[in-house]
Amino acid sequence: MSVVDALAREVGSVGQLLHTLKPKQWEQPTRCPPMNVRELASHMLRGAVRIEEMLDAGPVDAEPERDGITYFQSVTVSDEIVKRAQEASASFPQDLAKAWDLEWTKALQRARMYINEDPVLRNVYGLMRLSEYLKTRCVEVVIHHLDLDDALGRKPHPDHAALEIVGDVLRGLLGTDLRPVGVEDVRFALIGTGRAPLNDEERQMLGPLAQKFPLFS
Repeated sequence: MSVVDALAREVGSVGQLLHTLKPKQWEQPTRCPPMNVRELASHMLRGAVRIEEMLDAGPVDAEPERDGITYFQSVTVSDEIVKRAQEASASFPQDLAKAWDLEWTKALQRARMYINEDPVLRNVYGLMRLSEYLKTRCVEVVIHHLDLDDALGRKPHPDHAALEIVGDVLRGLLGTDLRPVGVEDVRFALIGTGRAPLNDEERQMLGPLAQKFPLFS
């Protein structure tokens, strides 16, 4: 399955969830403080807008500087990111579920038009190929989907193909594959991004690699 298809399936799953939310659920706090559910969903929706902005800016005739793995070596959670999420929440229409469907549909349609060419595009962390940037959007949407499920008391249910892309990025950051030793991808996503602590068994199994966790947050 292509990265566009995997992202589309995960985006669709989040959209289905958003359409079920009651007014009070939008205000639920998340484990990404101080963002509530609406603000976190708005932050996720900014990914669609960013794809369109990058494509609108056009390709760059240069070699890429980052890929889907090295991108996350530059990302840090900051007050500025939280501020942008809160501003996005205020700027998007009140019916955020409808806006989610509309904006992501446009962004994914554009991405499908260009994915075979796989142009090098500019973003805030450097030049990247479109396909590699889409991997980072898979990571963002999957991880924050897990955050939404946690906030709403739901069992995690990320798309399998999108979750595998997340696992590939985390494996690249760690430098090894933990699946053969029994760490499945949802657990890897949680410990890899600091949403769950390593347990004693995992620390013993990882040895010196345990010091690398979280791989990013």
